[in-house]
Amino acid sequence: MTAPSSKALLRIGIPALKVAVALGLVIWIARKVDFSEGWAAVRALSATTISVSILLLLLQALLSAWRWSLLSEMIGQRLKLSGAMKLFMQSLFYNQALPSPIPGDAARIFGAIKYGLTISEATLGVVIDRILTLFGLAVVALIGLLIMRGFYGHDFPIPYLVELTALGVAGTIASTLIFIWRRHFFVRFLPAKLHALNEALAAFLTHRRMFGIFMLTLVIHGLSVVSLEILVLGLGLPLDWGQAAAAFPPVLLIAMVPISVGGWGLREGGMIVSLAVFGIGTTDAATLSVVFGLLQLVVGLAGGVFVLSRPHSGKIKAL
Repeated sequence: MTAPSSKALLRIGIPALKVAVALGLVIWIARKVDFSEGWAAVRALSATTISVSILLLLLQALLSAWRWSLLSEMIGQRLKLSGAMKLFMQSLFYNQALPSPIPGDAARIFGAIKYGLTISEATLGVVIDRILTLFGLAVVALIGLLIMRGFYGHDFPIPYLVELTALGVAGTIASTLIFIWRRHFFVRFLPAKLHALNEALAAFLTHRRMFGIFMLTLVIHGLSVVSLEILVLGLGLPLDWGQAAAAFPPVLLIAMVPISVGGWGLREGGMIVSLAVFGIGTTDAATLSVVFGLLQLVVGLAGGVFVLSRPHSGKIKAL
């Protein structure tokens, strides 16, 4: 088999595998759920509860776009906030409609070029934004796991999840400190193609706004927890705000594992496992997760409006 055919097979096979994993997990979980009970709970949700949850998710998208705009300025030119929001919503649409985040990231990159960024600046901005998103979620998840273990006396029912998450966070922090202290060491061993990423990371890590950007990242992830707790209250589930802060971040981290489509199946399974610690049954946990996933889908599909709109050809402007 030639190399091009192998690449084509991977392009088709990996998304197909993700779809299969998502469907398999959803079907497996569906067999354990009482649909009549779940549907009755959904029907009891008020329009206010749904609207507030959607508004929080939209605010999360706005803050994410703002963070991306600030990151672009740190490593090159600043992307206009209106453009960043439009492109971010487009990426949400692609991420919801397609079984891979790559088209969404590509839409952001090529869209940013139309706003005046170079292809290097646009690519590096999206890559660093992705890295920061994952690391911030790992930190929030670790805090939740520690709260669950220390304050409530429970451990997440996945062996060594606390230790693995802590190791990942600590390893990232240690690598960052070494990178700041001896950056030339990394330059010496990195391939030439990664030197631009090295410079962009250095610009971000040594920037005076770095800590503020990281705190903004924690707020962005915190909005998911707040949105979920609003749904919890609407569904009448016995889970307070402290328990929500402990239970939801690890689930959101698990849903980020790139073996499913949009986290479907992984999120539901993680939610069932996590909420069982606090005495919430399978049907209630799965219902909460599905409603949250559908609201994320609504917000993502709303980005289709920006996909259909006429591309902007303006240049970067200061805010």
